[in-house]
Amino acid sequence: SDMCCEMLPKLALRALAAAAPKQGPRLAAGEFGFGTESPPSSSSSARAHTASAASPSAGPPGAPNPQDAAGGGANEWWREAMISAFRDMHGFLCSLTSEIVAPGFAEASGPPPLGGSLDVSAAAALGAKSTLPRLDSRISGTTGTVAFVLPGQRLLMAHVGDSRAIIGTRSRVNSGPWRVSDLTRDHKPDLPDESARIEATGASVVAVGTPPNSTHRVFSSHQTWPSINMSRSLGDLHAHSQGLTCVPEVLLTERLWDPEVEEAVVILGSDGIWDVVTPPVAIQVVAQAAAQGQDPAAALAKEAYGRWGRRFLQGNYSDDITALVKFL
Repeated sequence: SDMCCEMLPKLALRALAAAAPKQGPRLAAGEFGFGTESPPSSSSSARAHTASAASPSAGPPGAPNPQDAAGGGANEWWREAMISAFRDMHGFLCSLTSEIVAPGFAEASGPPPLGGSLDVSAAAALGAKSTLPRLDSRISGTTGTVAFVLPGQRLLMAHVGDSRAIIGTRSRVNSGPWRVSDLTRDHKPDLPDESARIEATGASVVAVGTPPNSTHRVFSSHQTWPSINMSRSLGDLHAHSQGLTCVPEVLLTERLWDPEVEEAVVILGSDGIWDVVTPPVAIQVVAQAAAQGQDPAAALAKEAYGRWGRRFLQGNYSDDITALVKFL
């Protein structure tokens, strides 16, 4: 997770920078907001362990569905760039795993077959530790959510897994109530489009547990690895043979707020946040913490951890709690 947090935004910037000039000056430097400076970005990457089943999240008012956001023709260049970055990250995890399973195989066989082209030297240039960890991604993986804040109060989002990004906006004039919208949907196996891809491989989507604590997992006969409760991820190579994919859903929003009269905050968080804290409450927590001069991300993580504790689960269990907060 830490390595993906470090590398994935840089891979995305590299892919966008390589793709943007091909679209001409208007798209590269004007319409999309890319000039000589790279856009600021935020990212969240957190291992998903367990979660409740979820329905597709609604996008912000006026924003296209992540499935349909690309439009058509040349306007899809930013989508392809983000997909390329996620495939590079996933391919690199494949390469690290192959060094454990079959040492020397990755170097001899070339780039991974799933579209990844990142090798160890390129990873070092992007900030990965020079001594890379021994990593077996066959039954280990991560979610990934990347957000670029663009000129014109627009966001470019790319996302796999069941971490989630939300945005809250409110008036600067009277500090009225926050308006909260999801920017991503949780990639769960029981979503119709996701289950269709999984079942096409011969795997099944099965319900596990008793409501309201039930979830859906991906399962195949004679499976020897733990079943996963997501439909997209980076890593988790065994599950990718069952229809999981590393291809992100990509969303380029329209203008989301007016900085002259509105303030905005974006939260990227793992499912350990959203399993116990609703988006409106999360926005209230970070806004109050910021007003009091506290770290808003730490305040949100503390709130989530306390709520997990009040569930009195065995071993004081809590899911991964990762949060990134950006006031705009």
